[in-house]
Amino acid sequence: MKNRLISLLLVFAMIIPLTGCGGSGSSPQVKEEALAEGVLNEENLVLGAEGVELKLDPVLISADTNAKITKVSNAPPLDAEGEIQLQVYDFSLEGITQVDGVIQLAIPLELTEGETPGAAYLNESTGQWEPVAFMYDKASGSVIILTDHLSKYGVFSVTNEGKRRAKIEFLGLYGDNKDEDFLAAVEEYSIGGVPAAQCIEIGAGAAGDAMQLGSDFLGGITQGAGMLAYGEDVLSNIGDHLGNIGLMVSVVQIGTSIYNGKINDALVGSMKLSHTYIMSKVASKLSSSVMSASMAAVAIVDYSINKFGTEAVEGRSDIYRDAYSIYYTKGEDGFKGSDYWYKTFYPMFKDPTLTEEALKAKVDAIITEHCNEFWTGTNKLGVDYFVSEAREKFNWTGGGAGLNKDLQDSISQERRAMLYNDILPGVFNHIALKINMENEIRLREEYKALSDYLNTSVKFTLKDPKKTYAGHQAKFSPLSEKAVVKDWSGKFQSDGSITTSFTLYGHMLAGSPTSLKIWEPDADIEKDEPVRVIDFKVTPPLVEIVLGEEIGSLKYEGGDETKILQLGLHAALREADTITINKDGSFKVEVGYATASGGSGDTRYTSEVNGITISGNIDAGTLSGSGTVAGSFRFTRKEISPLDAMEGETKEYVTTDLYDDSFEGTVDITGSGDKVTFEINLQGTRIGSSKLQYHSIDPSGNEFWGDNPTVTDKSGEISTTGKYTFTVQK
Repeated sequence: MKNRLISLLLVFAMIIPLTGCGGSGSSPQVKEEALAEGVLNEENLVLGAEGVELKLDPVLISADTNAKITKVSNAPPLDAEGEIQLQVYDFSLEGITQVDGVIQLAIPLELTEGETPGAAYLNESTGQWEPVAFMYDKASGSVIILTDHLSKYGVFSVTNEGKRRAKIEFLGLYGDNKDEDFLAAVEEYSIGGVPAAQCIEIGAGAAGDAMQLGSDFLGGITQGAGMLAYGEDVLSNIGDHLGNIGLMVSVVQIGTSIYNGKINDALVGSMKLSHTYIMSKVASKLSSSVMSASMAAVAIVDYSINKFGTEAVEGRSDIYRDAYSIYYTKGEDGFKGSDYWYKTFYPMFKDPTLTEEALKAKVDAIITEHCNEFWTGTNKLGVDYFVSEAREKFNWTGGGAGLNKDLQDSISQERRAMLYNDILPGVFNHIALKINMENEIRLREEYKALSDYLNTSVKFTLKDPKKTYAGHQAKFSPLSEKAVVKDWSGKFQSDGSITTSFTLYGHMLAGSPTSLKIWEPDADIEKDEPVRVIDFKVTPPLVEIVLGEEIGSLKYEGGDETKILQLGLHAALREADTITINKDGSFKVEVGYATASGGSGDTRYTSEVNGITISGNIDAGTLSGSGTVAGSFRFTRKEISPLDAMEGETKEYVTTDLYDDSFEGTVDITGSGDKVTFEINLQGTRIGSSKLQYHSIDPSGNEFWGDNPTVTDKSGEISTTGKYTFTVQK
């Protein structure tokens, strides 16, 4: 074993496995201690002790139900190392394990600075912990778990260092954005049909924090830094996952704000407008979540107060009113409890085909029909029966007012008002809570999808047929502060090869290295310069490099020159003609002055190079690499627009452009066969203007320039991308 070469790279596959976890081998016996027991019903909805609570909603219960909370010791660990300290409680309802709504559980959890809360439930059939929807209530210092089933639930806290062990699907991490940012993300999705820039930014903040990659870094993966380190498939996949996460984070956060009454009417209006946008498009896989969230906005805002102009009439007495009230009393045919209304209306709020107005109309039609059924054939016992019941129950001795349509409508309207004001707000609140719980579950699925993708294993092989580097030292570069350098360093085998593997997540955590540096066998890699640098991009499932002969030089063949900055690049590269490549793959070309012209007839232009430097590194085996560029150009352009004139006379307008550009940028190098392409991206600053002026020459040769030329300032930021081709010279 002593002769085995040091492994080049630690495999990070264990960093964020998202299958269930738990300890191996024998575990201590689970112990349970009763904490609270009692009977829950419509009048008593909470069972609790020592800050631990089980809370039901009226929509979930219509009869007495025995409830119990027990404290659990020696539960299976959350992480394989057993380092995450869980507080576990078992919550139960006699005869009930699943509900068609939301049960709220509260477990106290004190957090110190830098700690993040987490929550999970124990799947009894698998013995594994699984994620749950939850919120952290700072005021009470408790984790509020939202669930539709009962089991053992655990809460915990982790520091930044512990997040990897806890795994992201158990954490409640949503970033620090505002409601306005979340709304912008939802509206972006609603109009465009796909999660785009705003969603990706929010997703990068949430996922980057969860994975210890940092929001700036993970967001940058889909931009400049990522383009150097990863292939297009990686960037596209990560961008899609981040966009989905950002959208679902936004939907959940908006839902939470709406439910807690912390969002204003304007934002709610925007949310409902998004629903309208989506209705007009082909729904994507995320549309239903967004649309249900917008309907939750309807539920909370439009139904939390009476929007129908109904008012209860107090102080009135009538035998028909009393008879009516008996019909709708619990135990009678007309009674409909909160559970009934929840089961009736919840599917409607989830229906993607309903507009806001259609939803309101359906709700009100059902309510109106319910309030009128006492007067119709739906009342199987008939009005007279309940009038008799009222006489007996309320000791009516008179005949009461005569029954007519106006009295019927008045009594029905009173019940309608009572439902909208007293009963339905709670029902609709629960619908919104249910929808938000489902959306959070969807969010956690999106987290898991990203995590699964980042756990993709990448095999890295490098072959040196000539064995030039056998026994040489190697290290990936650049490495982040989080990288363990010895795990990213090693030696070439005797056959001149290196073989290793890593996950995408491990590669990102290590700083997304884009090159392998090679040193002599006895070199001090901290002080000595490498003898060769090999650039590469990560392209799952395999990065394979075969070292070839050294490149002698690159001869310029041509490239883009239709844009102003492109013309200057072309002039400089044409002047340089040949770029010498050093043995280590490095190069540097400096051009002090060059010029290129173009145009014909009445339009002519010229670009002057006033100094440009292009440097970088290219690998002979892969013909890939990267570099930087900086310099300045002057661009001049003259365009003549002739006017009608007599013979021997000149009349025209002359447009003159003069720009001074200073810039810097990056070079992305790719190649195949004997051809190499430099894709150069420039950003910089322009100082200059465009002048339009009248000009004439009379038949005698006298020249005249207009006194009032039109001058337009063209100064500002500039950017361009150009591709330039070279032939490899061995």
